[in-house]
Amino acid sequence: MPVDSHIKKMFGDDITTKFLQTKVLLVGAGGIGCELLKDLIMMNIGEIHVLDLDTIDLSNLNRQFLFRHKDIKQSKSKTAIKAVESFTYKSKLYSYHGSILDNKMFPISFFKQFDIIYNALDNLEARFYVNRMCLFLNIPLYESGTTGLRGQVQPIYPHLSECFNCIPKETPKTFPVCTIRSTPSKPVHCITWAKQFLFAQLFCGDEEAGEENVNPEEFTNEEEAKASANEVNELADLKKLIIDSKREESGYAETIFKKIFIDDIERLLRIEDLWKSRERPTFQAIENYEAIFKGIDPKLVEKREYPQNCSQQNDINDILETYVISLYRLSDRLRNGEVLEFDKDDEDTLRFVMSTSNLRSLIFHIPVKNEFDLKQIAGNIIPAVATMNAIMAGFSALSSVKYFTESNNETRMRKSRMVYDTSSTDKVVNSSKLVSANPNCPACSVTKGIVEMDFTSTTLEELRTELIKKYGYADDVEIMTLDSKLLYDFDLEENLPKKVGHFIKDESILLINDSDEKLDIIELYAVHKKGTGIVLPDLEIPLKKKNGGDEEGDEENDETDGAEIAFGGSIIVLDDDTVDSGNTVEEVEEVEEVEVSDEPPAKRQRVE
Repeated sequence: MPVDSHIKKMFGDDITTKFLQTKVLLVGAGGIGCELLKDLIMMNIGEIHVLDLDTIDLSNLNRQFLFRHKDIKQSKSKTAIKAVESFTYKSKLYSYHGSILDNKMFPISFFKQFDIIYNALDNLEARFYVNRMCLFLNIPLYESGTTGLRGQVQPIYPHLSECFNCIPKETPKTFPVCTIRSTPSKPVHCITWAKQFLFAQLFCGDEEAGEENVNPEEFTNEEEAKASANEVNELADLKKLIIDSKREESGYAETIFKKIFIDDIERLLRIEDLWKSRERPTFQAIENYEAIFKGIDPKLVEKREYPQNCSQQNDINDILETYVISLYRLSDRLRNGEVLEFDKDDEDTLRFVMSTSNLRSLIFHIPVKNEFDLKQIAGNIIPAVATMNAIMAGFSALSSVKYFTESNNETRMRKSRMVYDTSSTDKVVNSSKLVSANPNCPACSVTKGIVEMDFTSTTLEELRTELIKKYGYADDVEIMTLDSKLLYDFDLEENLPKKVGHFIKDESILLINDSDEKLDIIELYAVHKKGTGIVLPDLEIPLKKKNGGDEEGDEENDETDGAEIAFGGSIIVLDDDTVDSGNTVEEVEEVEEVEVSDEPPAKRQRVE
């Protein structure tokens, strides 16, 4: 029986027709994305556009069911579309390999064509960005994510329900530079040092290695900063040694070892202030290193073969042998012109980081980690179950059915539910009503619109004049960029004759503030359109919120905020992820700490 006959039985002819007439964007083709693509096809959605920046890794295969071993290193979005060609469906499918953050490749006009957007992303910056685009265009967004046995789906109806920004997200954990470089106390400190510092300095290009000057403020004292600076300079010399050495010359492994694990540690030991309240590092665990180096089987070195038990890291012999073979293998690849970067699925990079972090751990009296544990930590892998991805993808598709069965976003919001995991033994998930948008949210509480103009011919003065005229400002306005660079206020009139393109690029966001402090701030997404005058959106700008207020109003606000915080606290914001091949382990891509500039900082930089 054709799929559409089942759809018609469930929803009727009218809703089925709406499915076929709908165009959606699926951002992310990973764990949830593969499942969600299948679900949207089964719904007979008319057009499905799949966008993803990533390529397929080995660890993706046992949970991203659309991919096979032959697909490794191929585009996720393109491979996913190709994989479903054998399905019976009526949907038109399109794929894009690129970053959703690239506004040249994906301008706001790209987003504007879609009726619905589904997020199946694995990093905060991209999710904040898609959320912002949906707010500008008033497009419903269906957020989904999983972490292990936990998961959630959040329908977002712009400016009505909570958006992705409404509840603060946990800041990705980072470690002080001084801890990583000088005073590690946990395995993750040593692993971070080996991955982000040592490996990067020895095998990556200058950009990846981050060979910038050491900032003394990141260290506890001047001696420590100088020691770290010396390490960077000396590692540059060691990298040159690696490149210049011939394959048959094997002595440089011990030279590098002595520099990193003897000389650098002795230098730290001379800084007495570091060890007043900490256990001093010692060389007891590695004191026989010279004998071990001499005892390494020459055949292993010649053939570049890892010792049999290297993945377990049972003793100093296993660790040192793994260090030597991984160093030589990576050195060969570097000399052959290969561009190296850390990859948890790359045996050589993983084992170099494993062995060097374990050597450092032994010196600092920290437990060592085997290959499985190291892969979890270095790749930011967390325990997970693939089935939860399928569950949450299914609920994401089901949640969007309200878009088709209801006529407007107000009704959709009222009838929609957030779905999330539960610890209850009698059910897998729970649900709750959607909460209204946070009135203090830095993203959705700000009035937004899109302005079109010719950046090459429109002056800042013309824009200022049109803003005052269009929105009825009583006096004057301030014009800023999203990162709070001040382009114009009454003290910066010299900028008025200059063209808008002198200050901003196409697809930029401007903040407009009322100099009279009566109307609230607004965000305008500025789009360059050659030969066009200034076309401002129709906006209802609310009055600026006062700091004070009557007693009753304050109580109301406190009560509302408290309810929202309590509700938000019951929901964990989760990322998409991937299962590690061979284990019931799921990977969350490493998320860099992102400063989200949704709210203009207090300090404003004047731009002339």
